[in-house]
Amino acid sequence: MFTGISEEMGKVISFKKINDHVQIEVQASIVLEDTKLGDSIMTDGVCLTVTEITDETYKADLMNESLKMTKFDRSIVNKNVNLERALRLSDRLDGHIVQGHVDGVGKIKNINKNVYTISASPEICSLIVKKGSVALDGISLTVSDDKITSFDVSLIPETIERTSFKYKKIGDEINIETDIINRFIQREKQQINPKTKRLTFLDSKAIKIDIIPKTSKTFCMLKRSIFPPRIGLPQGRKKKAIQINRTKPI
Repeated sequence: MFTGISEEMGKVISFKKINDHVQIEVQASIVLEDTKLGDSIMTDGVCLTVTEITDETYKADLMNESLKMTKFDRSIVNKNVNLERALRLSDRLDGHIVQGHVDGVGKIKNINKNVYTISASPEICSLIVKKGSVALDGISLTVSDDKITSFDVSLIPETIERTSFKYKKIGDEINIETDIINRFIQREKQQINPKTKRLTFLDSKAIKIDIIPKTSKTFCMLKRSIFPPRIGLPQGRKKKAIQINRTKPI
């Protein structure tokens, strides 16, 4: 686990295909202190396990799934990457909880002074909310605006100067990891009971809505939510059933 606060910028010096994986070698200094074989170093947002280490470099393996989900390819050689060692339990959590598991790749759509607009798939953008957190190339940032296929982040000068954002330009690809807490919330908002085939989700007003399949019709029941326990139906709203006609069962 990481915080999204880069400790230094390193440089990728090799990218070698070896059988069913790729071996990457990174030049670094700070993150090598106290690091040993088997430790994790987040490299531009990707959690990598150290397989070899010297006084100036470390090597790690990238499996096919990582290559598919990230921007990493041979073009990364000689480029600067953000580096962070794994979080200790005694450390301060200055950024947010970052796993180093990239959700996908975005692209820098626009740069307006310190505001970066990132384009991404609707699936990724649906997990990004204004004033929430997102990790871009391993850097913890606060979302300043969110849209269907893009979002904005505003960087302070210190972050730009100390990270690879200093060298980024429009059109550059970027690794995106959405906030794990928001991912769990979205998952809990939509649950399907495999026995009853009942779809349940919570809306923004904490109203629990059950969609119950029944032959060619579906009945929706608005009920009090059990989460959180002190929030019930809005004042004046009554429990009611809504019938929705369907051409065939769910």
